[in-house]
Amino acid sequence: MTVIVALTAPSTADAKNWIRSRMRACVARAVLVVIAVVSVTVAACARTPSAPTMLAAGRWSGNGVCLSVTDLECDLVAGCGHGRFPPPAVQSDGTFVVDGTYRIEVGPVSIDPPPPATFSGVLDGDTLTLRVTPVAASPPPAAYVLRMTSGSGRCAVPCL
Repeated sequence: MTVIVALTAPSTADAKNWIRSRMRACVARAVLVVIAVVSVTVAACARTPSAPTMLAAGRWSGNGVCLSVTDLECDLVAGCGHGRFPPPAVQSDGTFVVDGTYRIEVGPVSIDPPPPATFSGVLDGDTLTLRVTPVAASPPPAAYVLRMTSGSGRCAVPCL
């Protein structure tokens, strides 16, 4: 028994229809990918950045430096240096910058207002890196690494 199968080439119209259906499928997949990417991008951009937080109240210390933080004021003691600044708003990346005052307090302390300074810092978990930059050339800028401690109350200024 012999079976003869006759194969015929598809017509031009059939080939064009097949190509069109494949192209439609590819375009449909591409559109779905674009929609997915746009949706993810919109969702990521629509997130509200986290609001700034306040520096945790309490006593931060390290290497003889002490920073006491309350709801109303931050008080820094670094040897004979004494700084004050309002509690800073810590941004979502852990950074802050705030203006305050800083001076060296040895012997009789002047009744003049303390000179201005800028306090900037980075909060990373329970570690605070604080930089003091006096507006005047003296004293020079200084940086301190502090950790939250269990102490409370204001820090003592040892040089008065």
